Amino acid sequence: MYDGASPELVALKRRRLRLLQQKAALVKGFGLLNYVPHPKQERFHRAGGFKRRLVTAGNRFGKSHMGCAEDCAWLFGERVWLPKGDPGRTLGIPRRPVKGLVITVDWDKVDEIWTSERGDKPGKLWQLLPKDFVIGRKRNHSGAIANVECANGSTLTFDTVKSWKANPLGSESSDWDFIHVDEPIPEKMWKAHSRGLIDAGGSAWFTLTPLQEVWILDMFFPKSGSRRNIPQQAEEGSRWAIRGTMHDNPTLSEEGKAEYIRTLTPEEVECRVHGIPLELAGLVYKEFDFDKHVLTKVPLGWESYRNPPKDWPIYVAIDPHPRTPHAVLFLTVSPLGQKFFYDEVFRRCLTSELCTEEIRPRLLGRHVIFIKCDPIAYTPNPITGETIEDDFARHKVFVEKASKALTQGILKTKEEYGKEDNLYVCPNMEEYLYEVQRYAWDADKEKPVDKDDHMMENQYRLLLEDPKWIARSSDSGPVGDMVIDAASLRLHDLDDSVNLSLNDI
Repeated sequence: MYDGASPELVALKRRRLRLLQQKAALVKGFGLLNYVPHPKQERFHRAGGFKRRLVTAGNRFGKSHMGCAEDCAWLFGERVWLPKGDPGRTLGIPRRPVKGLVITVDWDKVDEIWTSERGDKPGKLWQLLPKDFVIGRKRNHSGAIANVECANGSTLTFDTVKSWKANPLGSESSDWDFIHVDEPIPEKMWKAHSRGLIDAGGSAWFTLTPLQEVWILDMFFPKSGSRRNIPQQAEEGSRWAIRGTMHDNPTLSEEGKAEYIRTLTPEEVECRVHGIPLELAGLVYKEFDFDKHVLTKVPLGWESYRNPPKDWPIYVAIDPHPRTPHAVLFLTVSPLGQKFFYDEVFRRCLTSELCTEEIRPRLLGRHVIFIKCDPIAYTPNPITGETIEDDFARHKVFVEKASKALTQGILKTKEEYGKEDNLYVCPNMEEYLYEVQRYAWDADKEKPVDKDDHMMENQYRLLLEDPKWIARSSDSGPVGDMVIDAASLRLHDLDDSVNLSLNDI
């Protein structure tokens, strides 16, 4: 092989061969280098800059493996499977040793996934981290590994729902750089542990099949006006979520999936296959994807999420109520035809307050195409004969009757969600995001449950009108302190009892 080669060259080639063999052995013993996430797992890792991440996924999506790979990346200090120089390699990971916590159901699960030292099926810590990187292990009273110490000073601690229920106060004292919740846990347990994230400004990720504990969904999609959830106290854009299905995992065979699915009820298919919370089986808009449809940065040319360019067309829908909060939804369309739900009002107040304090200030100087209103606004008061529409007009908000074609509206909305680069939602839309994640079919009727659906009604009523880009023209001039298209200003449709003149507008 080396005939005619100098002894120095032969020695050099042998040395290079030994180094390559050593490198191959190191790579083989450092499984994280060989980790190849599938596309949705990749999106989870690249969302590392968000303080709170949620993956609700069906069985066999690979959520625990993905979550454990993220745990190990934080312990090691970087996502080593990504190329050097890739921003995602260290995104969100502190440049120092970290303290992490993993919470799961029981110690059998900890052993099965993370810490098993059986030769036939070692835990993922030993599969993914470099050999000898873990230099210390601490076991609990039952002999299970409850804490590991790494060579760089990082530590990983485990806790279980079962242990917490036995001793709730045991979760109150530690500080953490990250918390990984691998299965649904009680809300009180999360509150106890998450206090430990405050000092370090820590991060948390939830990777779970949503069989129970729907409060986790509430945390990522809080009810408008709520102050009970941590994401409400964080900056806009601090939350990230994605729904994964069994079908996202490319390593599963179609035959194996089909055999498993045959054993499930329709409700279990929704949860265990498609990752929809079991309590919300029958979700109307399965096409909605938080990661796909919710913006993570302010669009180019916008002042903020609530302030698109002044010359973009604005479409508004109002769902007024005498007792529950009024719901108002604002939509704009880009010159490329992309639709943006960018602002909302969800407030219990007088019609006068809704008009003068909420709607008119938002439309000041804007290119308003129309304002649609629930048909209830056209029902006359049996005593005075006046309507809510009259009251809106009295306060200089001129509305048109909205459609009640619910079935057609749902189909239209599902179609709009399904298109690429078409429909977007700004992250400030709390009521909208709360409702869209809970808008479910009524099991006893051929329509959705009539609860928490006000923005969903506004949404389909706007989309049924097929809102488009309409350039602002000289015909769209200021009318008092608002900008309204001539087509929207139907003074001739107003009842004589309103008694308005152009001087009043």
